[in-house]
Amino acid sequence: MSVKYSFRPSHDSMIATITLNPSIDQHINVEGLRKDDANRARSTFRYPGGKGINVSKVVRELGGKTHAYALVGGFPGELLKQLVRRLDIPLSSTPVRQDTRINVIITDLKDHTQTRISSPGPRVPEPDLRHFLGQLLRVRPKPFVWALGGSISSGMNHSAYQRLIAELQKNGVPCILDTDNEALKLGIKARPFMIKPNEYEIERLTGHSIKTVQGYFKAARSLVRQGVRIVIVSLGKKGALFVTENDSFHVLTPDVPVTSKVGAGDSLIGGFALGLYRKMGLREAARFGVAASTSAVMREAPRLCSRQDIPRLLPRIRLRSL
Repeated sequence: MSVKYSFRPSHDSMIATITLNPSIDQHINVEGLRKDDANRARSTFRYPGGKGINVSKVVRELGGKTHAYALVGGFPGELLKQLVRRLDIPLSSTPVRQDTRINVIITDLKDHTQTRISSPGPRVPEPDLRHFLGQLLRVRPKPFVWALGGSISSGMNHSAYQRLIAELQKNGVPCILDTDNEALKLGIKARPFMIKPNEYEIERLTGHSIKTVQGYFKAARSLVRQGVRIVIVSLGKKGALFVTENDSFHVLTPDVPVTSKVGAGDSLIGGFALGLYRKMGLREAARFGVAASTSAVMREAPRLCSRQDIPRLLPRIRLRSL
C-alpha cells in the first residue's frame, strides 16, 4: 500500500533530522605523526557529528528551519547538546544509559594524511528505542520531512531504521534515509521516500561492481521499482544521479578546488530537502542540493557548505537527462 504525503509545508513546519548514533568528533592536528612516541598537537577542536545532525547544520546554514533529534548519553552527551546548541540548532535528545561516542580524527599537517578512529557508540536497549520512536511520533507540528542517517549504535538491531521509517511514514511524513550495509538493505524494505547511497554504498547494496554511469543508473532504477520514490547516487567529482519513476538525470558538478570531502553527502541531502521545502521542482532542487555539496568540498570541516557560495555555483551546474 502506498503512503500519501503532504508536500505543503505549514509556516511552522521544518526539516527534522534523526541521529541514532551521534558523536563528538575530536580533531587533532599534528606536525609529523610519530607512532610509539609523544606527539604535541598544533591545534584541536571539537564539533558534533552524525549524519542527521550534519543535515541540520546544512539546513541551518542555508537559511532553513530545522530541528535535530538524537539519542545521547553520559557526560559526552551533555557536551554534544552544548555543541549543537552553539550552532543555533534546536535539539531534542532522548537519554540512553551509556556514553555518546567520541571519535578522534588526526590530521598530519606535514604529509596531509588523515587518520580517523571511530568508536562503536553506546548500547541502546529496545525500551529506549521504543521510547524514542514514541517521542518522534508525537512531534507537532509534523515535520515537512524526516532525514535519518548514519551508523546504528552497538547492539542495536539492523532493522532499526526500517522500523522507524515504517512508523513515521505511516504517520504521513516522508523519510530520507542515508546509511550503509545491512541497515540500508533493511531500511529500503520500509520504502523510504528517498535514499542517497554513494558509488561504494550502492555497490555493496546491489552486491556487484559498477563501473559506468549507466550501470549506476540501472541500479538506481531497480531500487525505484522496489518502492523508493527518489534515489540519488552521489558520484564524487562525477556529480550525482537523480532517479525517480518519471524522471532521471545526471547533475554534473563544476571543477572546484577540493579542501575536504567531509559532509558533502549530508550537504546534498540538506540542500535538496530545503529546495523541496521551498517548493522548487525536482530538477531545481537537485541543482540546489549539488551546489550545497560542491560548496562543502571547498570548505574545511566542520563548516560543511556556505550559503555565500550558492549563487555563484548554481549557474555552473549542468543537468543531463538519462
